[in-house]
Order: sequence, then C-alpha cells, then structure tokens
Amino acid sequence: MARPDSKAAALWLATLVCIFLGAESEVAQRRPARSAATRTDIDYSKFSHATAKHQAAFSSYHKMPTETWKKVSAYPDTTDFPGHEACVSCHRAQFFKGGKPPICSVCHTRTSPRDEARFEFRSPAGSRQFTIEFPHDKHQDVIASLLPPTRTRGFSFVPARFSSDDQQYNNCTICHGPRTAPLKPPATGWTDSFVPTTASFKAAPTDHASCFNCHWKSQPPVATDCKGCHKLSPPYTPSDVPTRLSLKFEHEGGGEKKNHVAECTTCHINITKSASLRGLKPDVPITACTECHNKDGLRQDVSKELAAIDKNRDFVCVYCHTSNVGKLDPPASHYLIAERPAIKRKDIK
Repeated sequence: MARPDSKAAALWLATLVCIFLGAESEVAQRRPARSAATRTDIDYSKFSHATAKHQAAFSSYHKMPTETWKKVSAYPDTTDFPGHEACVSCHRAQFFKGGKPPICSVCHTRTSPRDEARFEFRSPAGSRQFTIEFPHDKHQDVIASLLPPTRTRGFSFVPARFSSDDQQYNNCTICHGPRTAPLKPPATGWTDSFVPTTASFKAAPTDHASCFNCHWKSQPPVATDCKGCHKLSPPYTPSDVPTRLSLKFEHEGGGEKKNHVAECTTCHINITKSASLRGLKPDVPITACTECHNKDGLRQDVSKELAAIDKNRDFVCVYCHTSNVGKLDPPASHYLIAERPAIKRKDIK
C-alpha cells in the first residue's frame, strides 16, 4: 500500500480538529449560562419559607400533632421542628458537608453529631416570616350570635359582653386576658427608664389553643391549612412591647377602683370591624381618655400640660407619655378637647 502524502495527512488532521472545535463551540452556545448565584452561595444556616420548594403541603414537613405536644400544649399542636426526613430528600449533600454542617444550625443549638439539643420551637431568637390574618369582624359576629339579643327602646341588639358579674366583659377577653408574663425590654432599652407593669398590656395568643376549639377539623381554615391564617411576609423581629403612644396607660389600672376595666370596645371603637391584623391600630380616640382626664369638676390633666407648654415650649408631657412622645407637638385633637386653638412649639416665644 502506498504511503499517504504527509501534506494530505496534515490537512486531514487539521480538518478533523476544526470539525471537533466547531461542534464543541456549538454545544457551548446551546448550554445555558451558569447562574451567578451557585449553590455554594446559599446560606444553609438560615431557613426561608419563601423558597418555592419549601411551600409544599404542610404535612410534607410538619407533623400535626407532634409526638411531644402533650408536654408543651393543652391542644394537639405542632410543637417541634420537622424531622430529618423532611430535609434529607433534597439536602443530603448539605447534611454530610464537613464535621459541622451549617444546615444543622437551623434547628440545633450546636452543630455536633453527639448533641441533639435543639432550639425552642419557634426559635425565640429567629425572625418571623409570617403575619397572622385574623378577621376580628367575623369572630365578633360568630361569638355575638351565640348570645341572646337584648331589647331596648323597641330595638334588638346583641351585647358584646358575656357577664358583668365577674368583670368578664366582652368576647375580646377570650383571647386577650390579663398579662402575667414579665415584659422583655426593647432592643434600645426602656425610654426614660420607665418600665411598664404587666397590667399595662393585655395578653395575646401565642399558640393555637385559642383557635382549635373551632378550627381543629370542622371550621375552615382547619388545623392543617396553615395558609388560611399564616401569610408570608418579609422577615421581621417582633417586639414584646406593642407600640403605644401612651406607654403609661394600664389596662388593669385606673386607681383603686380600676376605672380602666371596661368593655374593650368602649375605647377600641373600630377593632371589631377589622378584617385583618395587617396595619391594625388600637384606634382609641382622645375622648375615651378625657371623659375622666379632662372633665370639669373632676380633673384637667390634658389642659394642665397644654398650659405648661405655653410657658415653656421645651416642656415634656409626662402624665401619659414617655419623653420620646411627650416632647413632640400635641396633636390637634388634644387642643380641641381642651377647647383651645392648636399651636406648634416653635411658635411659642
């Protein structure tokens, strides 16, 4: 057989190389560009419910009830984090990454194979990822419908209160009873070192016990329908102290006679019409206070402090407020109730 010409062989080899490189280039063009945020960029020490794969059915992750619910709750409830099986199906690689996998720190106080101690559920140090959709209006209507109507001047209405004999006034007290747990100070500390007492605030539900009387299986949203009440929101850290303009007010106070103990809607005039907790405000008009605190022949707390501002524009209103609020211009409503023209501190000579 004749030897192939060396030039022809070189040309043939060059042709093959070009064909191979062209094909590889075409494949590279068709291959999707690698995302800038690779899996190595994910912080597995933090868990987000906003991740699409984490929004599967509730039963895919959490148990209802968890095995130890009797130790924590009076109702069959979810009282612990999901087990490993809920995570390993997607995150096996992260579970076995090094001696202290970061993903373990989502639930465990220490990332150690010999330490099973976990955070309190829900982790008190963690940020919240849900807000609660609670319609006061619907609950007010349901509970009020269970009470017999009262007739007055030819009209029938359903009273908001249960009993006046034992001071259990209206249905708000089902969920908002007297607070007993001590208050944790805000991150910035107490303004003016004023520490409000437990009597200053009402308690609010912290678990499902107030809900499962009705919403366990019969009344929608049922216990397994988390999205019925829990709505995703940007992460936030809740405060143990609700925002309040008059921090010195006590729900269980008002002197020896506890004059502040009354039907809740006496002061919170629009709460029972609210269809959501989002943007909900206490909605207490100044007139709810001045029936006692700025009344002729009784006391003139508002008028006295407004008069003090006339003499010294740097005067701080301290009867109801801490200094962060008391140093501001009083709202027009205060001047209106005192039957005086509204003025600004900067205009006082």
